[in-house]
Amino acid sequence: MKFTLLIRLTAGYMVTLLLVILLGVYVAFNLNRLSHLIRGTASDGTTISQMQHLREAIFSQISFEKKYLISHDRDFWNKFWEIHQRFVNDFNSNASGMNTPRKKKLYAEARQFYEQYVSLFEDENVRVAQGKNAPSPHYTKKNDEILDGFTGRLTEIINIVRAERERKILASGQISSRVLNMTIFTAVLTVIAGLVISFFNTRNINQSIVILQKNTKEIARGNYVKIPKLKAPTEIKELADAFNRMSEQLKQLDEIKSDFINHVSHELRTPLTAIKEASSMLLEGTYRNSPDKQLQLLNITKEECDRLIQSVNRILDFSRMEAKMMEYRFKKSSLAPVIQSTVSKLTPIARRKKIKIQLKPSPDLPLVNIDEERIGQVLENLIGNALKFTPKKGRVVIQTRPLKRDRSFVGLAVTDTGAGITRENIRVIFDKYSRIDDGDQTVPGSGLGLSIAKYIVEDHGGNIWVKSEPGKGSTFFFTLPIA
Repeated sequence: MKFTLLIRLTAGYMVTLLLVILLGVYVAFNLNRLSHLIRGTASDGTTISQMQHLREAIFSQISFEKKYLISHDRDFWNKFWEIHQRFVNDFNSNASGMNTPRKKKLYAEARQFYEQYVSLFEDENVRVAQGKNAPSPHYTKKNDEILDGFTGRLTEIINIVRAERERKILASGQISSRVLNMTIFTAVLTVIAGLVISFFNTRNINQSIVILQKNTKEIARGNYVKIPKLKAPTEIKELADAFNRMSEQLKQLDEIKSDFINHVSHELRTPLTAIKEASSMLLEGTYRNSPDKQLQLLNITKEECDRLIQSVNRILDFSRMEAKMMEYRFKKSSLAPVIQSTVSKLTPIARRKKIKIQLKPSPDLPLVNIDEERIGQVLENLIGNALKFTPKKGRVVIQTRPLKRDRSFVGLAVTDTGAGITRENIRVIFDKYSRIDDGDQTVPGSGLGLSIAKYIVEDHGGNIWVKSEPGKGSTFFFTLPIA
């Protein structure tokens, strides 16, 4: 797995996010506990209030009980039973607050004491109705015992609930403190983790960028340096590799530029020098009395002008081809006349070097959709190169035939018996401004001919390539689609 910059940054953010999520889960869990404790504390307060209300209610009921037993007033009787009814309802509704076995037991005992109290009051009421004095000492003693037991149980419940409430309040404080401490710890840890991750990521990126910046300045000064192997994210390493390839290509382009300037300056200087010298000689009156010599100088001037125009046109054509602005006039044509016309044009050169040109056309060659002038330019370049690099009394063979592997294309081959091309030169022979450097035997030229030929063939929908071995000659192939 490649630790790209995206993965590193994502991993850093994920660590930070994970810490925040864990903190959120922890805080949510403890807040839920805290909320439960707060509700329990509020419930405990309600229970305490209810128990205190029951104690107050029993004392109120006792007062009406005593008033009735002394005065026998029915209003006090009715008030006693009214309080009793509310007492029973409160007892039933408050039972849900008894949430532990101990509190349930105490509450049940308090209910029993209250029932005993009411039962004792009813028995005493019967005795009073029989005309006996009230209240009796036995009733008073028994009543006090029952009421002490009742209020004692309620008081014990209140004390238990208060103790529970204190524990819950203490636990709430501890939870709040833990949540605060954990929040501070996680926040500090998140900040530290974020700073550490950002530091290492930024340091790797920054170091690489500084190196790239430094080497870019070196390239701007003309020093085509390479970046050493970096310990950096994958994207930065790939950028460094691309930078090294760019540096290498710029170095090659600089060499090609220098070579091109030398070649073009030679291509232009030679005819210009010849034109200048011939013109000077004519202006100075040289060969004034020799019309043949003057005509010869004029012919030299014309030939050098043609050569100069041809060189400039070649450069302009290549520029238009690179800009995809070259115009073609396609039409259905036969290749035979185009080949014959090109061969006729180059025949004087072949005769001068005593090179034999052989044509081997296919008898059933189909028509092709081409710009005859541009294909003639390709043929002129290939055949002209073959004549340049073939020694005297050599041979150049031109063959045409439909392709066996793809019947929709016609193939053309130009074979010479020259010195051949090395494997290293084959790889760059179609590059612009590329020329084969063969020491003293190097043939002058702009290095654009094969590049232009490649552009023309590919713009026609075909392909061009070469097969060659040093000492065994070369064969240039190109294909054209059938019309």
